Amino acid sequence: MEYRGVCEIGLERTMNEDSVFMAAEGEIGLFCVADGMGGHSHGERASREITDGMAGWWKNFRESAFDCDFSRMIYSLNQVLERANQKIWQMSGGREISGSTAVVLFIYRGRYGILNAGDSRIYRCDRTQVKQLTVDEVWENQISLSVSNWVKRQHPNWGKLVNAVGIAEDARITSSTDQTYTGMIFMLCSDGLYKMCPERIIAKYLKKCRHHSLDASLDSMLKKVYGEGARDNISVILVRV
Repeated sequence: MEYRGVCEIGLERTMNEDSVFMAAEGEIGLFCVADGMGGHSHGERASREITDGMAGWWKNFRESAFDCDFSRMIYSLNQVLERANQKIWQMSGGREISGSTAVVLFIYRGRYGILNAGDSRIYRCDRTQVKQLTVDEVWENQISLSVSNWVKRQHPNWGKLVNAVGIAEDARITSSTDQTYTGMIFMLCSDGLYKMCPERIIAKYLKKCRHHSLDASLDSMLKKVYGEGARDNISVILVRV
């Protein structure tokens, strides 16, 4: 397993509220991108709470502790996010908003699991296509809305987060699992990347990852983001199985 990643402040922000975690050994890897909620209190502390939790889990990880049961491992990682949610919620005392998005990718011996809260993303590039595996948890994507896309785009809530770790007493985490195969590419990123880098550009460079270095694709995407002004913090992790 090969991986590369960056977590940068960008060109306009005065603080980096993003945080990342990356680790792999053999056929097992754990990766996380957390984007602290800009403009709210302690966004940088919220994102760090998540990645510190992932780092602690990885440090203490033993396959035997889970009887090599992949589903139990995913459940345990979900609990890491739930504990982070409680700590962030307690940190703000429920009096002011403090939170962070979170996307987690866990790869284990031919399988992968993802966990998601918010609008950071995970993409997968396989033999035929590039696919976004997460759904942005923003206002316009709520299932309960029954208005046209045109009406949604005119609404002042367009693009606003409706879920994140730490913004409510109880966490709401989405998870899914699937199989991996040799050569599969994953990308985790915060919105500081994908809002500055069009989907077609992301797809182009993820496809190139299958036959070229991860560094080259990462550098190309960052060049595009900075060329567009890099208005937000930028976090990206590329993983090749």
